[in-house]
Amino acid sequence: MLKKILQAFIYLFAFAPCVTIGQTYPDKPVKLIIPYPSGGPADQIARELANGLTQSLGQTFVVEAKPGGSGAIGTGFVAKAAPNGYTLLLASGGPNTAVPVFSANPPYDGIKEFAPILKIIDVPNMLVIAPHIQVNNVKEFVELAKTKSLTYGSSGTAGPTHITGEIFQLEAKVKMTHVPYKGAAPVVNDMLGGHVDATFLNLSAMLPYIQSGKLRALGVSSRSRVKALPELPTLIEQGINDVSGSWYGLLAPAGTPDSIIQTLYTESVKYFNQPQVRARIEAAGSELVLLDPQTFRAAMIAEKRELFELNKILNIRLE
Repeated sequence: MLKKILQAFIYLFAFAPCVTIGQTYPDKPVKLIIPYPSGGPADQIARELANGLTQSLGQTFVVEAKPGGSGAIGTGFVAKAAPNGYTLLLASGGPNTAVPVFSANPPYDGIKEFAPILKIIDVPNMLVIAPHIQVNNVKEFVELAKTKSLTYGSSGTAGPTHITGEIFQLEAKVKMTHVPYKGAAPVVNDMLGGHVDATFLNLSAMLPYIQSGKLRALGVSSRSRVKALPELPTLIEQGINDVSGSWYGLLAPAGTPDSIIQTLYTESVKYFNQPQVRARIEAAGSELVLLDPQTFRAAMIAEKRELFELNKILNIRLE
């Protein structure tokens, strides 16, 4: 009998920390790191998520930008953070799946060093031109690119917008000069200033500028037309087989307790499934997917494998 009582006490004390974490998390503010500058699409979805989690969990979720290195600086920061749920990453494909593939010496493993919580949205990329580029469709743009040296800006080397631009050039049989930036916002600023000719940024980043008439879109890299811009043809409709895009999700450092992962997943899904929130996200050009941790991990593994094969053709290198 005494032996059984002692075993019971050992069991309770062994698992007490896990129970306590699950019951009290969060008991202080949580940092949500974005690996890009403030003001871009990553910042927008991060603030939407932070707002929802702050409301539901009763602690402040603070969005903090750590841009640079094609997203590797902010992503690496979270990879090295304590796995206690108080430093999270608003992740995207570039830093987590592309940077490790394209780097000679990857600064981290974008899958193994993280605990997936949920994939939030998918966003198609699009070909958008600056005001000084006077063409009306993809065919005219390709013809111009064959006769004139054009530039295109991306949110960073090896990111989704860079990859879309490289695939476009392969499909169109043209060559443009890639100009990498530290996020979407500076690309837009330079396009408006006439310093770069085009971009393949995602729909949520570009939608306000297209709707206001400040910039013009020629095509979207999705299989079908998007609800936000139903009059805009896809690149496929115009002879360019390019369906690459962007995504955003929530990750924690590897080793974060399952109870915290489950809490963040459950509350995030609950928030995004509210009709008014879903409508706001979709109106901005994004598609809510809300993948669970296991499905999210499998999707990242598959994407990394595809990028490895694709880069045998693209030959993108990060130093």
